[in-house]
Amino acid sequence: MSKPFSHHATRPEDRVPIIEKIGIGLGRVAADGTAGTLHTLVNQVYNMMLGVNPALLSTAVFIQRIWDAMLDPLWGQFSDNFRSRWGRRLPLMAVAALPMAFLFGAIWWFPRSMGTTGLFVYLVVASLLFYLFQSMYAMPLNGLLIEATDDYHERTRVATVAIVFALVFMIVGQWVFPLMQLNVFADAVTGVRWVASGCALLFLVVALMPVFLCREKHYKRVAAQQAKISLREGLVHVRHNRPLRYVIIARLIASFTYNVVGMFGIYMNTYYVFGGDIKRAAPFYGVLGSAYMIAGALCSVFLYPRLSRLIGKKRTFQLSAAILVLGCLAKLVVYRPGEPWLQLIVLIANGASGAGMTVMVTAMLGDIADYNELHTGQRNEAFLGAMITWFDKAGNSLGALLGGFVLVWIGFNAADGAQSALTLHWMKISYCAMPLIGALVALVMIQLYELDEETVYGIKATLDERHALEKTDDVDLAPEDEPLTV
Repeated sequence: MSKPFSHHATRPEDRVPIIEKIGIGLGRVAADGTAGTLHTLVNQVYNMMLGVNPALLSTAVFIQRIWDAMLDPLWGQFSDNFRSRWGRRLPLMAVAALPMAFLFGAIWWFPRSMGTTGLFVYLVVASLLFYLFQSMYAMPLNGLLIEATDDYHERTRVATVAIVFALVFMIVGQWVFPLMQLNVFADAVTGVRWVASGCALLFLVVALMPVFLCREKHYKRVAAQQAKISLREGLVHVRHNRPLRYVIIARLIASFTYNVVGMFGIYMNTYYVFGGDIKRAAPFYGVLGSAYMIAGALCSVFLYPRLSRLIGKKRTFQLSAAILVLGCLAKLVVYRPGEPWLQLIVLIANGASGAGMTVMVTAMLGDIADYNELHTGQRNEAFLGAMITWFDKAGNSLGALLGGFVLVWIGFNAADGAQSALTLHWMKISYCAMPLIGALVALVMIQLYELDEETVYGIKATLDERHALEKTDDVDLAPEDEPLTV
């Protein structure tokens, strides 16, 4: 029986230096910032500005995201098995940083003369190349974060710093599209190109920071004692890892239902609140997106670490899902034509909820990796983390694919400007119902997660004893006629 209020103190040797936390945080700015900014801009630029059909655009987004999801386990497994004099994470991140940043910028340098079909093809090809290197960077970074500490509470602190850094950048990222619309540029396409190029340069700089600021905690032990783990063997680990399975299911359902209508926030603001006036609606993209990110960042800094220590990671995750439920119900009330500021209630709830679930799942990954080592004797942090992102992105991809078709089904047409009352009604109902269902399912599913504070510290003690015995065995097996080297 667990003791919910009997808390362990973090040992000094388990604390992660602030410079390494900053390095991991800057890495998350690069990994999450590139993908997040692409996700934010793709509908605004390719649909609202260039007129690509939303169903066609959803197909492009589905292709790019399912490709991204497929790459994550492969790069995660590759990183776990990679060996070099510099480590198994940092060299891969160093190699991936430049092409990741360059290809992010290239996505927005589409030829001006292209029609909608050509733009669709260009977006798909450029995105596939971009995600090849984004995943190559993000999965080793994920492994670096998971292995940064062996302590239950310090994992939450590291996760908090990483998520807050990403959220702070995304606050700025919400203003990228409004910046592209400034009159200082010759035309809208020129604004898209140069603002995106500035973002790409920033991403390159921050992507290189973890390479210089961080170290790999478990590399010497893993490289010296652990054989490479095959993809099949890694999948067997996932199948037998109960806590990981419950987290995966919760994230999959929540991600799918949220992303079916994820793009609807932009459309509700533009067409429900502002009647299709993109110029008037554009500044609120930044306001609403910033409210989302600020709420997430503040809750991540001041609320979730304290709640996690008080009631545990599982209960904190459930509280985050409950906030999403309330935010979904609020959508039925706060969206009103001509009253844009009421939307902030929904965006603040969504931001607080999304940050809480993300921080807790990130903090849980180290505990899940320890559970896996306890039962298999092997560590493959990047692959385990990649499996969560795989299912998360699979739900994201399928949801994004269906989202464009849902827009078409309810009668949306960007060429019409203002939409019909029936279209707007079903847009609001869909925007409320889908994430509400996912939040309720995630709240119930995570109840089965079993790694509380006492259990994790018990696993840690067992692993410490095992590692000590392994060192003793290594000494006992050393040849008697050769001097021991320490």
